[in-house]
Amino acid sequence: MTGAYNVVQAFKATNIFSGSEREFKLGETVLSDTRQADGMVTIEIDKSFFVVERSIFEVSCKWRNEGAAFF
Repeated sequence: MTGAYNVVQAFKATNIFSGSEREFKLGETVLSDTRQADGMVTIEIDKSFFVVERSIFEVSCKWRNEGAAFF
């Protein structure tokens, strides 16, 4: 589902363009489309895109129950 997610547990994700790693902290809000078929989830924050394993995303982020633009 496409939408906004609150970070409820800190985690790290990799920038899809530069390969640099960023730590996402409790209280941040990210945008994501979780309908992706593979085991990874792409997230957006501050006009940057990151990829993280789905299992990490699912325990670290909680859906905000509101729609949001993605891509």
